[in-house]
Amino acid sequence: MAQLIADKRDVDFVLYEQLGAEHFEKTARYKGQNRKMFDLLLKEARNFAIKEILPLNEEGDRIGLKFENNQVQVPESFHRVYKLFREAEYISMSEDPEVGGQGLPVLVTQAALEYLLGADFAFSAFGFATHGAAKMIEIFGTEKQKQLYLRNMYSGRWAGTMVLTEAEAGSDVGALTTSAVKNDDGTYSITGNKIFITCGDHNVTENIIHPVLARIEGAPAGTRGISLFIVPKIWVNDDGTLGEPNDVVCTGIEEKLGLHASPTCQLAFGGKGKCRGVLLGEENKGMRVMFHMMNEARLGVGALGLCNASCAYLYALNYARERV
Repeated sequence: MAQLIADKRDVDFVLYEQLGAEHFEKTARYKGQNRKMFDLLLKEARNFAIKEILPLNEEGDRIGLKFENNQVQVPESFHRVYKLFREAEYISMSEDPEVGGQGLPVLVTQAALEYLLGADFAFSAFGFATHGAAKMIEIFGTEKQKQLYLRNMYSGRWAGTMVLTEAEAGSDVGALTTSAVKNDDGTYSITGNKIFITCGDHNVTENIIHPVLARIEGAPAGTRGISLFIVPKIWVNDDGTLGEPNDVVCTGIEEKLGLHASPTCQLAFGGKGKCRGVLLGEENKGMRVMFHMMNEARLGVGALGLCNASCAYLYALNYARERV
């Protein structure tokens, strides 16, 4: 097939003729960037998606995940491709170079994502869940938090998640029971159980950074009393080195719409009383912070629907053309 994931002519039409992406070079922020640069990015993203990511789709579906001793292992083939994915800096394409990004327009990087996400979301989710978590730290974090986490997450060295849902508090997030108790050193002891955590545990990266919604002891009921905490799977020391495991345990893998290679997990925080987190943003205003990632995820889910529909259509079209 000439087109496996997205129709290049259609992508170019929307990007340049409909939305005029070539005009970015006239702006101060994107001065020096031009269509030639954008086309090169899209060509490389398309080639990488077709040659490296797309084969993982069938293999991941066939092999699936391993869950042993509360640890999740992804298919072995994912590791090499994720290393290449990191080296290409796809997670931080639109971020400022000061935090390790490429500084490209979101409009253009979204076109690249049409190939990357469309090839295999079970794989690509490892990078793009991380982006949303890192963006919250960039916007709402302290200087120390940015120094410790941003480059490691935007580079894909560490992964990120979004931790909201509980078994008894699904759509009603305000009913959550996960608690946070402030310690003398300024950290918080976190205790609770969460479900439906995309890429909640895996062996793709050396650390996983969990933004966790919890209620500080004595805080108001409902969403007014929810705070947000950075809870690493492996504790991050003040000098940026990794410390001890942080009492974050995967208790099971969820079934997720046939995505057999996507580790959507149930997580237990503080089962041994040794889980620590640091406050992200202000006390009792965690939903305000988390909504930034939730809104990014909503837009991403819409784009993912487009990617899957495009890929499915092109395969069906090719089948119709070849069938006798």
